[in-house]
Amino acid sequence: MVHRYRGDKTGSSSTAATPGGSGAGKGRSARKALIAVIVVIVIVVAGATAYFLTRPSGTSQQYITIGTLYASSGSFALSSGYQLAGLKLWINQTNAQGGLMVSSLGKKLPLKLIALDDQSSTSTATTLYTNLITLDHVNILVGDFGSTLTAPAVAIAQEHHVLLFDPTASTPGFFTATNPYIVDLSILVSSEWPLVLAHYLISQKTNISRVAILYLDQAFTTAQAQTLDSTLVTAGITPVYYQSTSASSAAEYSTLLQSINATHPQAVLNFGYDTNDIAFYSALSANSMHFNFTFTIYSGLEYSLLHAQTPAGSLNYTYTYASPPAVQYTNVNLGPTTAAFVSNWTSTYGSSPNFNNIAGFNAGLLIGKTIETAGSLNQTAMRQAVNTLSGNTTTLEGPFVINTTTGAQIGMPMDLLQYQPGSSGLKPVVIYPTALATGTAVYPAPAVVVSSTPLNSPAVVSAESYYSISTSALPASALWLQYDDGIAVSGVNRN
Repeated sequence: MVHRYRGDKTGSSSTAATPGGSGAGKGRSARKALIAVIVVIVIVVAGATAYFLTRPSGTSQQYITIGTLYASSGSFALSSGYQLAGLKLWINQTNAQGGLMVSSLGKKLPLKLIALDDQSSTSTATTLYTNLITLDHVNILVGDFGSTLTAPAVAIAQEHHVLLFDPTASTPGFFTATNPYIVDLSILVSSEWPLVLAHYLISQKTNISRVAILYLDQAFTTAQAQTLDSTLVTAGITPVYYQSTSASSAAEYSTLLQSINATHPQAVLNFGYDTNDIAFYSALSANSMHFNFTFTIYSGLEYSLLHAQTPAGSLNYTYTYASPPAVQYTNVNLGPTTAAFVSNWTSTYGSSPNFNNIAGFNAGLLIGKTIETAGSLNQTAMRQAVNTLSGNTTTLEGPFVINTTTGAQIGMPMDLLQYQPGSSGLKPVVIYPTALATGTAVYPAPAVVVSSTPLNSPAVVSAESYYSISTSALPASALWLQYDDGIAVSGVNRN
């Protein structure tokens, strides 16, 4: 508005009377009027800016606008789509119940989703996050999947004083005491992920002392590799191989695996995203390599995808993080139990959910509870409301606990499991921490005949065998143990 008016001002000046004549008085009057109008415009713009930043709930508000990004293509398309699907399910379920109660309005508001496609591009994401805030004026800003595509939003949200609800970005550097405009909803800060893994390896020090660490040169994976390396070194285990990579193809991983194999490792740990893990296992098969202990991240987070996209038998006896849905939480006080969600998702979509589906849905649960607790869409009030939920809330993902100063997630732990073959396919067996274990590790891992021809095993582990193993399916030594922390882990119901 101001820029357009300045254009009019220039035009008016070119036709004004010369100074000193009667036209000069008119010119002065016009300039005074112009100044008054500009002052009014500035006041209006300032008022609008203040309204936007504080987001008071007005009686004219008809819905709550949620803005997020997703990737329809590129390296993060699969995981981004999984997360968005989970968020959409929560939105659909919430709207079916009439929306969310906003007490300052005295009514429920339905949810409106604006999802923009960043195509896995950080530069595109930068533009689109800005658009969501400045053009779409969303009430709730939700990050895209992972640290890479969320990174542009961190500074943008802080600049505009808009709270960034973060489902799956866990880079430690995002969370600082000087930025109150981000909160990690559904994923442990990545530097904490490998601690259980590290402690398990340390406990097996007599058998596993030669460790190889390969990691993708992204913030999410680098933080994990650094934590694992430093923890092992402190315990007297210096990795025989520690290398970052930008590899994305099986051919590139083949070259790396040759170097790793030359160090004769007793454990190989590969930190990457889903496409990296697929390339890694394909390279293992192509080179007929076998390691006694192999760990990857995404075989646990996106099991069905990895099982379907890697050579048959690739995941046998491999290790990964134990997270929902393999880990089940029963004593929740917000939303469904893990098992109930799995059942609902499977009946709705015809397939089992993965961790990123759950993370998107879980983010929605916490966003909804935040709005209802705050009683408004004021960004500061919502951030304060999130703090009140910390330590008092358990969802299908487990205990929600954040650093209330930085917004980093410090709950939702990552345990360690091994996939062990059984008559109905691979069974996730939690092996560490010992108190939570549903079985013991098979080490060294037996050699597996791996081929590109699918075997007669299910491409997707059924909900019954994967999530609620009956006592008859467990070895005699595995009992249904009772705990008081409300957690169920692969057949051990901690109720």
